Amino acid sequence: MDGVLAPKKQVPKKQENGSRMTNQLPYLSIDRHDVLSREDFIQNYLKPRRPVIMRSFAQNWPALEKWTYEYLKQGCGQVEVPLYSEAFANSDNDYLDSTQSMPFGEYLDLIQAGPTPLRMFLFNVFKYMPQLRDDFSYPDLGVPFLKNHPFLFVGGQDAYVDIHYDLDHSHVFLTQMTGTKRVILYGSEDSKKLYRHPLTVSCNVDFRDPDLERYPKLREIQGYECILEPGDTIFIPSRWWHFIEYSTAGISLTLRAMPETWPARLAGLASIIKLKVIDQYLGKMIGEKKWYQIKENWAHARARKA
Repeated sequence: MDGVLAPKKQVPKKQENGSRMTNQLPYLSIDRHDVLSREDFIQNYLKPRRPVIMRSFAQNWPALEKWTYEYLKQGCGQVEVPLYSEAFANSDNDYLDSTQSMPFGEYLDLIQAGPTPLRMFLFNVFKYMPQLRDDFSYPDLGVPFLKNHPFLFVGGQDAYVDIHYDLDHSHVFLTQMTGTKRVILYGSEDSKKLYRHPLTVSCNVDFRDPDLERYPKLREIQGYECILEPGDTIFIPSRWWHFIEYSTAGISLTLRAMPETWPARLAGLASIIKLKVIDQYLGKMIGEKKWYQIKENWAHARARKA
């Protein structure tokens, strides 16, 4: 996309406090548990809105062994799937805009052949392979899972999705099935200093190589970083910002849960209306590129006051 920088390969610098420096920004590690009980999850992570990585979440899933590229290809390889290329930073697209499509089987062959920016986003594979629902379960963690909306995410090495938070304010439980992913997180309280575009859940910062001259407020906030391995599940709390980069080609499954309170759920509904109705209407009325620049300028003005 226009203006997106190519990734610069940099070696992270170790920090004394357990964090590390990546592309000039320091990141703290995320708590990791082989086993995490329902009570510990609720008290230490759900209520305080803290991310955590769990091995026990998916430890008994048959999907971890069964969901190979060949298995999925045999089940729905002919299905045409929407694909997303690179990012929405420095463009007038949002993170829900696809760029092309191809048969799922051809796409799986493509990502196994080598690096590609193409990724598959929010694909409902279960519509075509309903038997896959028998290969995973919803752990009892005290959250109301949206059981009709599990999503498969697939990407090639070097594919990524720019930083955003989920439009409906849902909690996210992302399980890595194959391959590895790099994940960067920021709390919802950092939205202004992340230069969030008004009426949206995204910003213009490219977190592969953040421009700290253009976005100096990034130095004032603290992010978290991890690498997800097969069998890892990361809990991303409601309205937490997440940047995801495919270190290798891989498959992941996302289960989502509604916020616990009705005010939080209504705020999620309002977020959908802002983006899908008001933001898109203004883009059509003003012109997408001009409206995008207005939002970028507005984001900088709010960040300066934060």
